[in-house]
Amino acid sequence: MHKIEDTLPWYKQFWPWFLIAIPVITVVSGISMVLIANNKPDVVVVDDYYKTGLAINMTLARDKKAQELGLQAVGRIDKQNKQIILDLYGQNTEKNLRLALTHPTSAQQDIVIHLQAGDKKNQYTAALPELPQEKRYILLEPDNKAWRLTGHALFPNMVQWSLRPGL
Repeated sequence: MHKIEDTLPWYKQFWPWFLIAIPVITVVSGISMVLIANNKPDVVVVDDYYKTGLAINMTLARDKKAQELGLQAVGRIDKQNKQIILDLYGQNTEKNLRLALTHPTSAQQDIVIHLQAGDKKNQYTAALPELPQEKRYILLEPDNKAWRLTGHALFPNMVQWSLRPGL
């Protein structure tokens, strides 16, 4: 019987490098994940869950207040006059409103627009800012945050959207 001897040194063979590659790839992947996690922290995670729970109850109360007042709104973009126009229906006495276009995941990309009462009754206007090119959640509330209306829009395709209490 003939014995076949392997004459190649270990570092020129496939299997040792394959076995070494597995832990090396694991270590490199782990280090890269740690670096990504440290450089881009998740702003969605909340540290104080108890306060967040209380805030949810307050938010629900604001939705209920808007519902009691019969509030609804229709917003639209007037590209010709470069304005955002919002028609608010229901029992409202506020002169100034805050319209927030919130990004689904990044608070740094939120846009806040301050609306002022217009010439027509229950109509509010503001100068048209640079609009995002994606879906945004919309939050309408007065300065005292007594109530709120919510909705969503896909910019720039939607030039009109409706807002209601709660979603």
